[in-house]
Amino acid sequence: MLVVRRKNILIVVALAAFFFIYRGAIGNYFFQDDFYFLRLSRIENPVDFLKFFSPWHQQGFPAYRPLGTQIYFFLGQLFLPQFSPYILRLVLFLFHFTNFGLIFKILKKLFPDRGWLLLVLATTYLIAPLHFLSLYYLAAFQQVLAAFFQLLGFYFYLNKRKKAVYFCFIFALLSKETAVVYPALLFLFSLFLKRKFTAREIFYRFKKEAAYWLGFLLIIIFYGLIRYLTFSQGPGNEYQLSLSLRTFFSSIRWYLVWLLGAPETIINYAGRGFAFDWSSFLKDTKILGYLFTGTFLAEVALLCLILVKLIIFDKDRKKILLFLVWFGAWFVVSLSPVSFFPYHRYSHYLDMAFLALLLVTAGIILRRSGVLPIFLVGIFVLNAYFAVNIDSKLHWAPARSKIAAEYYQFFKNENICNNSQGIYFIDTKSNSAKEVAIALSFADGPRYFCQNYQLPVFYQGVNEPSEEGKNSLFKIESKIR
Repeated sequence: MLVVRRKNILIVVALAAFFFIYRGAIGNYFFQDDFYFLRLSRIENPVDFLKFFSPWHQQGFPAYRPLGTQIYFFLGQLFLPQFSPYILRLVLFLFHFTNFGLIFKILKKLFPDRGWLLLVLATTYLIAPLHFLSLYYLAAFQQVLAAFFQLLGFYFYLNKRKKAVYFCFIFALLSKETAVVYPALLFLFSLFLKRKFTAREIFYRFKKEAAYWLGFLLIIIFYGLIRYLTFSQGPGNEYQLSLSLRTFFSSIRWYLVWLLGAPETIINYAGRGFAFDWSSFLKDTKILGYLFTGTFLAEVALLCLILVKLIIFDKDRKKILLFLVWFGAWFVVSLSPVSFFPYHRYSHYLDMAFLALLLVTAGIILRRSGVLPIFLVGIFVLNAYFAVNIDSKLHWAPARSKIAAEYYQFFKNENICNNSQGIYFIDTKSNSAKEVAIALSFADGPRYFCQNYQLPVFYQGVNEPSEEGKNSLFKIESKIR
């Protein structure tokens, strides 16, 4: 009874910590791709709903993510615009909380003797700064949903329901294509269960369940073929591939920094090589920058101290090194779909890598390091608070959400939608109309406000109307802060 009460108290504390750290995400309005996905999720009849699952009917969307995109934003169409973002945010949070619960169950199944410490570890996943974009940006729900199906698959695998894992993999692919590496992660997970990482064990595990792993390969081949046959256009300049070791190691470096709790916006201050503009970072973040720097360095130092202590003084140092090699393999594999994109790096891709970090922590650190891991978790939580607050101040997601929310209220209060001839956003300062266009996803935002998807929308310096047509358009000043 006492154990159950302690567990419930810890869960309440974990959720309270989450809402305190991520309180800024609760009221975030639609912005950017949210409006685009709201347009994609509109239906005129039941057949349109079924077309969400057709790779041939993605309306120009270069990815195929029906569960994480069209189905999710279709829910938003069922409610009035003033309620829709909050309903979708609630769904997003519920899936994130479920992921937290699944991680706790996985850890508890693997390490039943660790007790309440596992719940403390799982809490670090719940509040980790790496989730910033996923929790502030509804369009990033795809990442949370893909993580849910992958974690559910691990849980089913642990409970000997291996065929159910196939369905989890398929649903993860329908959420986001980065889940294509999931079978490799599952294989690494199966090695972790046996605590054997030798080449002989790897070959034996694969040979023993060859038919099972072949099933995943067939799913990947079928999925890849469908995507190849239906691929219509490139996803944009942000997704330019650079198949070089320099890009790979640069990506791995930043993902490792984010894994340890750095804010996503820290990459904006990077120079060439290992150069970093600390003075500009501290100037922009003020006291938060100093506090984050202190907690982050303390966390890294304590982690290094724990690892050095284990490697030098523990009798099973060879086993510990194998655990670390296993973690390195998982880390690289989980990030392989995004490691060669020099202009597309986001910390939320680390959700599966963070699971591996927790597995290693529970497997080799908790048992052997006394109270040091508890201090490490405490520092991580404090660091998360500072990192999320820094991103709340510097990241483009909350800034663009604020722009979109202000224009939604402006459209509503000033009856802008009555101007059926069209609207024209004009600069108040250089490129301000362009920034508003990005925040509102060009025409999609104003059309969603008005529920009129034929409304002509123009932005100065982006898509100019004809000189004759300018006089008939309602002009709106493009204001950004």
